[in-house]
Amino acid sequence: MKRESLWRAPLLSILVFHLAGFRTLEAAEPLADNHFQKGVFESSLGSGVFFSPFATGLNRPTVDYTLTEIQLGYMLTDTSGPGFWRGNFETAVSAFGGGIFEGNGNYVAGATLWLRYNFVPRGSRFVPFAQTGAGLAETDLDRRIEGQNFNFNLNLGAGIRYFIKPNWSLALEYRYQHISNANLSPRNEGVNADGPVLSVSYFF
Repeated sequence: MKRESLWRAPLLSILVFHLAGFRTLEAAEPLADNHFQKGVFESSLGSGVFFSPFATGLNRPTVDYTLTEIQLGYMLTDTSGPGFWRGNFETAVSAFGGGIFEGNGNYVAGATLWLRYNFVPRGSRFVPFAQTGAGLAETDLDRRIEGQNFNFNLNLGAGIRYFIKPNWSLALEYRYQHISNANLSPRNEGVNADGPVLSVSYFF
């Protein structure tokens, strides 16, 4: 029941933003192309909920946590390519933190370096993306899973942006996150979690 209600919050939020901005969007030109050219920056603020264990044995301890993330992206290439594959590459750095609300432990925090591919259809406010990232993490989660606070994080994600104004977009992403200590501690079971992330971005 708790998981279901936490999933609803980000989905309802993006619906409210969509409805609130609909009239503005009707009069605005789809300017997404301008923001996916080499040298453009993207700053974003996001929030999500992650659930574990994911795709592992049923006997593993539960570690469910929230995540708030700030991110700065930089467009590495201009938009190019045919048809559906038209898009560009972007790199980003992020810092995140959150609280553990189910399972032993209090917090998860860290930093991640991302590589993202943006699919940029011509004349559209919708811009899908896929990304992967790796970085550092600090957490006091269940010692049956991790034997120390210092860890690493690995991530995979896919989602879609929606431009609500010429320089502003909302994004809804599905993300998988792995946290482990690379055997720096005798205990290194690792956390495999997944969940939704809702974010807002400004391009400049």
